[in-house]
Amino acid sequence: MTTDRETAPGAPGAGAMAAAHSRFDNIQGLAFGVVMISFGISLLHAMGLITGQAAGVAFLISYATGADFALIFLLVNVPFYVLAVMRLDRGFTLRSIVCVTAISALAGLAPRLFEYSHVEPFSGAVVAGFCIGIGLIGLFRHGASGGGVGILAYYVQEKTGFRAGWLQLSLDVVIFGGAFLVLDGWAVVHSLVGALALNLLVAFNHRRDWYVAR
Repeated sequence: MTTDRETAPGAPGAGAMAAAHSRFDNIQGLAFGVVMISFGISLLHAMGLITGQAAGVAFLISYATGADFALIFLLVNVPFYVLAVMRLDRGFTLRSIVCVTAISALAGLAPRLFEYSHVEPFSGAVVAGFCIGIGLIGLFRHGASGGGVGILAYYVQEKTGFRAGWLQLSLDVVIFGGAFLVLDGWAVVHSLVGALALNLLVAFNHRRDWYVAR
Protein backbone atom coordinates (compact mmCIF):
# COMPACT_ATOMS: atom_id res chain seq x y z
CA MET A 1 0.00 0.00 0.00
CA THR A 2 1.36 3.43 -0.87
CA THR A 3 1.64 6.40 1.43
CA ASP A 4 -0.13 9.67 0.72
CA ARG A 5 2.92 11.04 -1.04
CA GLU A 6 4.22 8.02 -2.91
CA THR A 7 3.22 6.26 -6.06
CA ALA A 8 2.80 2.49 -6.12
CA PRO A 9 5.77 0.48 -7.39
CA GLY A 10 5.50 0.13 -11.15
CA ALA A 11 2.85 2.84 -11.44
CA PRO A 12 3.37 5.72 -13.86
CA GLY A 13 5.76 8.15 -12.24
CA ALA A 14 6.82 5.66 -9.56
CA GLY A 15 9.38 7.15 -7.25
CA ALA A 16 8.13 10.69 -7.82
CA MET A 17 6.16 12.70 -5.33
CA ALA A 18 2.40 12.34 -5.77
CA ALA A 19 0.43 15.45 -6.61
CA ALA A 20 -1.66 16.97 -3.86
CA HIS A 21 -5.26 18.05 -4.27
CA SER A 22 -5.94 21.73 -3.72
CA ARG A 23 -9.06 22.81 -1.86
CA PHE A 24 -10.65 23.74 -5.18
CA ASP A 25 -9.78 20.30 -6.60
CA ASN A 26 -11.62 18.65 -3.72
CA ILE A 27 -14.63 20.95 -3.86
CA GLN A 28 -15.19 20.50 -7.59
CA GLY A 29 -14.59 16.74 -7.37
CA LEU A 30 -17.08 16.33 -4.53
CA ALA A 31 -19.63 18.55 -6.29
CA PHE A 32 -19.33 16.47 -9.46
CA GLY A 33 -19.80 13.25 -7.47
CA VAL A 34 -22.86 14.60 -5.67
CA VAL A 35 -24.53 15.72 -8.90
CA MET A 36 -23.86 12.44 -10.72
CA ILE A 37 -25.10 10.29 -7.84
CA SER A 38 -28.20 12.44 -7.39
CA PHE A 39 -29.05 12.19 -11.07
CA GLY A 40 -28.58 8.42 -11.08
CA ILE A 41 -30.78 7.99 -8.01
CA SER A 42 -33.51 10.22 -9.44
CA LEU A 43 -33.48 8.21 -12.68
CA LEU A 44 -33.85 4.93 -10.81
CA HIS A 45 -36.64 6.35 -8.68
CA ALA A 46 -38.51 7.55 -11.76
CA MET A 47 -38.40 3.99 -13.16
CA GLY A 48 -39.42 2.39 -9.86
CA LEU A 49 -36.07 0.61 -9.56
CA ILE A 50 -33.49 0.38 -6.79
CA THR A 51 -29.76 0.32 -6.39
CA GLY A 52 -27.60 -1.33 -3.77
CA GLN A 53 -25.95 -0.12 -0.59
CA ALA A 54 -27.70 2.24 1.82
CA ALA A 55 -29.61 3.88 -1.01
CA GLY A 56 -31.05 0.47 -1.91
CA VAL A 57 -32.27 -0.05 1.64
CA ALA A 58 -33.80 3.43 1.59
CA PHE A 59 -35.50 2.71 -1.74
CA LEU A 60 -37.05 -0.51 -0.41
CA ILE A 61 -38.32 1.15 2.77
CA SER A 62 -39.68 4.07 0.77
CA TYR A 63 -41.49 1.83 -1.74
CA ALA A 64 -42.89 -0.44 0.98
CA THR A 65 -44.10 2.29 3.33
CA GLY A 66 -44.54 5.37 1.16
CA ALA A 67 -42.12 7.25 3.41
CA ASP A 68 -40.01 10.06 1.98
CA PHE A 69 -36.87 8.66 0.36
CA ALA A 70 -34.62 11.58 1.34
CA LEU A 71 -35.43 11.25 5.05
CA ILE A 72 -35.03 7.45 5.04
CA PHE A 73 -31.72 7.75 3.18
CA LEU A 74 -30.36 10.10 5.85
CA LEU A 75 -31.48 7.83 8.72
CA VAL A 76 -30.11 4.65 7.16
CA ASN A 77 -26.68 6.27 7.03
CA VAL A 78 -26.46 7.00 10.76
CA PRO A 79 -24.83 3.67 11.81
CA PHE A 80 -22.17 4.09 9.14
CA TYR A 81 -21.40 7.59 10.38
CA VAL A 82 -20.69 6.03 13.77
CA LEU A 83 -18.16 3.74 12.06
CA ALA A 84 -16.61 6.71 10.30
CA VAL A 85 -16.29 8.67 13.54
CA MET A 86 -14.70 5.70 15.34
CA ARG A 87 -12.37 4.45 12.59
CA LEU A 88 -11.85 7.21 10.03
CA ASP A 89 -10.73 10.81 10.25
CA ARG A 90 -13.12 13.59 11.07
CA GLY A 91 -12.59 15.30 7.73
CA PHE A 92 -13.75 12.20 5.84
CA THR A 93 -16.79 11.88 8.11
CA LEU A 94 -17.78 15.53 7.77
CA ARG A 95 -17.35 15.51 3.99
CA SER A 96 -19.43 12.33 3.74
CA ILE A 97 -22.24 13.79 5.86
CA VAL A 98 -22.31 16.94 3.72
CA CYS A 99 -22.31 14.89 0.51
CA VAL A 100 -25.12 12.57 1.65
CA THR A 101 -27.23 15.54 2.73
CA ALA A 102 -26.65 17.22 -0.64
CA ILE A 103 -27.44 13.99 -2.52
CA SER A 104 -30.72 13.62 -0.62
CA ALA A 105 -31.70 17.22 -1.35
CA LEU A 106 -30.79 17.09 -5.04
CA ALA A 107 -32.43 13.70 -5.60
CA GLY A 108 -35.62 15.10 -4.12
CA LEU A 109 -35.37 18.23 -6.26
CA ALA A 110 -34.55 16.38 -9.51
CA PRO A 111 -38.18 15.56 -10.50
CA ARG A 112 -38.84 19.33 -10.62
CA LEU A 113 -35.86 19.82 -12.91
CA PHE A 114 -36.11 16.77 -15.18
CA GLU A 115 -39.13 14.97 -16.61
CA TYR A 116 -38.59 11.32 -17.53
CA SER A 117 -41.46 10.69 -19.92
CA HIS A 118 -39.97 7.47 -21.29
CA VAL A 119 -36.90 5.47 -20.29
CA GLU A 120 -36.21 1.95 -21.56
CA PRO A 121 -35.62 -0.01 -18.31
CA PHE A 122 -32.38 -1.83 -19.16
CA SER A 123 -30.78 1.23 -20.77
CA GLY A 124 -31.94 3.49 -17.95
CA ALA A 125 -30.63 1.12 -15.30
CA VAL A 126 -27.19 0.97 -16.93
CA VAL A 127 -26.97 4.75 -17.37
CA ALA A 128 -28.07 5.29 -13.75
CA GLY A 129 -25.54 2.71 -12.58
CA PHE A 130 -22.72 4.40 -14.48
CA CYS A 131 -23.73 7.83 -13.15
CA ILE A 132 -23.79 6.64 -9.55
CA GLY A 133 -20.57 4.67 -10.02
CA ILE A 134 -18.56 7.55 -11.48
CA GLY A 135 -20.01 9.80 -8.79
CA LEU A 136 -18.84 7.44 -6.05
CA ILE A 137 -15.36 7.30 -7.55
CA GLY A 138 -15.30 11.10 -7.53
CA LEU A 139 -16.22 11.16 -3.84
CA PHE A 140 -13.72 8.43 -2.93
CA ARG A 141 -10.88 10.19 -4.74
CA HIS A 142 -11.54 13.42 -2.88
CA GLY A 143 -11.81 11.96 0.60
CA ALA A 144 -15.53 11.33 1.03
CA SER A 145 -18.22 8.77 0.27
CA GLY A 146 -21.89 8.57 -0.58
CA GLY A 147 -22.52 7.27 2.92
CA GLY A 148 -23.71 3.86 4.01
CA VAL A 149 -21.85 0.89 2.62
CA GLY A 150 -19.58 3.31 0.76
CA ILE A 151 -18.04 4.29 4.11
CA LEU A 152 -17.49 0.64 5.01
CA ALA A 153 -16.10 -0.13 1.55
CA TYR A 154 -13.74 2.85 1.70
CA TYR A 155 -12.50 1.80 5.15
CA VAL A 156 -11.91 -1.82 4.09
CA GLN A 157 -10.10 -0.83 0.89
CA GLU A 158 -7.87 1.66 2.70
CA LYS A 159 -6.97 -0.87 5.39
CA THR A 160 -6.74 -4.12 3.43
CA GLY A 161 -6.58 -3.23 -0.28
CA PHE A 162 -9.74 -5.28 -0.98
CA ARG A 163 -11.52 -3.48 -3.82
CA ALA A 164 -14.44 -1.31 -2.70
CA GLY A 165 -16.56 -2.36 -5.68
CA TRP A 166 -16.27 -6.06 -4.90
CA LEU A 167 -17.33 -5.55 -1.28
CA GLN A 168 -20.29 -3.43 -2.34
CA LEU A 169 -21.31 -6.02 -4.92
CA SER A 170 -21.29 -8.77 -2.26
CA LEU A 171 -23.44 -6.77 0.13
CA ASP A 172 -25.82 -5.83 -2.66
CA VAL A 173 -26.69 -9.51 -3.12
CA VAL A 174 -28.40 -9.41 0.29
CA ILE A 175 -30.27 -6.20 -0.52
CA PHE A 176 -31.54 -7.50 -3.84
CA GLY A 177 -32.67 -10.71 -2.21
CA GLY A 178 -35.01 -8.59 -0.10
CA ALA A 179 -36.12 -6.62 -3.15
CA PHE A 180 -38.16 -9.59 -4.39
CA LEU A 181 -40.45 -9.02 -1.40
CA VAL A 182 -41.21 -5.44 -2.48
CA LEU A 183 -40.81 -5.19 -6.27
CA ASP A 184 -41.97 -7.32 -9.18
CA GLY A 185 -39.47 -9.69 -10.76
CA TRP A 186 -38.64 -7.59 -13.82
CA ALA A 187 -38.02 -4.47 -11.73
CA VAL A 188 -35.52 -6.47 -9.67
CA VAL A 189 -33.83 -7.77 -12.84
CA HIS A 190 -33.54 -4.25 -14.27
CA SER A 191 -32.20 -3.00 -10.94
CA LEU A 192 -29.63 -5.80 -10.82
CA VAL A 193 -28.31 -4.79 -14.24
CA GLY A 194 -27.83 -1.23 -13.01
CA ALA A 195 -26.15 -2.37 -9.80
CA LEU A 196 -23.81 -4.63 -11.75
CA ALA A 197 -22.82 -1.73 -14.03
CA LEU A 198 -22.23 0.48 -11.00
CA ASN A 199 -20.11 -1.96 -9.02
CA LEU A 200 -18.03 -3.17 -11.95
CA LEU A 201 -17.25 0.44 -12.83
CA VAL A 202 -16.05 1.12 -9.28
CA ALA A 203 -14.20 -2.20 -8.99
CA PHE A 204 -12.22 -1.73 -12.21
CA ASN A 205 -11.57 2.00 -11.94
CA HIS A 206 -11.02 2.82 -8.26
CA ARG A 207 -7.52 1.58 -7.44
CA ARG A 208 -4.92 3.19 -5.20
CA ASP A 209 -2.09 2.18 -7.55
CA TRP A 210 -3.78 3.98 -10.47
CA TYR A 211 -4.65 7.20 -8.68
CA VAL A 212 -2.17 8.66 -6.24
CA ALA A 213 -3.08 12.33 -5.79
CA ARG A 214 -4.16 13.37 -2.33
